[in-house]
Amino acid sequence: MTEPVSGKTLAQRFNRYIEYRKTVEETGKSFTEKMAGMNQKETAEKTEVSSHRLMGGSRHKPPQLAKAKTISDVQAQRIAKYAPLIQESAAKYNVPVELICGVILQESGGNTKARSPVGAKGLMQLMPKTAERFGVRDSFDPAQNIDGGTKYLRFLLDRFHGDIRLALAGYNAGEGAVEKHGNKVPPYRETQNYIPSVLGYTQSMIDILVADATPRSDLPASARRA
Repeated sequence: MTEPVSGKTLAQRFNRYIEYRKTVEETGKSFTEKMAGMNQKETAEKTEVSSHRLMGGSRHKPPQLAKAKTISDVQAQRIAKYAPLIQESAAKYNVPVELICGVILQESGGNTKARSPVGAKGLMQLMPKTAERFGVRDSFDPAQNIDGGTKYLRFLLDRFHGDIRLALAGYNAGEGAVEKHGNKVPPYRETQNYIPSVLGYTQSMIDILVADATPRSDLPASARRA
């Protein structure tokens, strides 16, 4: 039986991401700035956001974009396994690695064989029509699924002018639902719960990656089970 991957080991496996994020600083800067602007009062109470912190170049506490969610041993193993594919799609479509990981963890927990009752498939739970739109022939193929899901995220970020919350709402409920409600998060309980959950996993990934870039040997509490 495979030994569980510790949070420290996972962070080490993501070493390549630290270098990757340094080469796309503007992406990270845009990501954190957009998050800070979504709800200024709420965000101001939780964190002081800066690109320098996100890029892992300092010993400061990582930015808190949302309440971090614990990543299980199984989830950690799966994310680490598909790290190269995630990195490749992140660079290809200019989408933050941490956000892609957040969607994968929320949608499937990293299970390539996941299938929802409504027909969504694979790591990023692509619906058949969405898969077809973005060139995915086999949603259970990790490479195709991550590429298609990340391409869809890029499409949604562009469509909603970089608004990450609306992009995630569109990913969950469809861009048509967001537009139908005046370019606001639809009043669906599932969608309203989905956004902070994805961002919680995203925050955990930021914590892990930034912890790996600092000289500290410990990890954030949210990442210790990872």
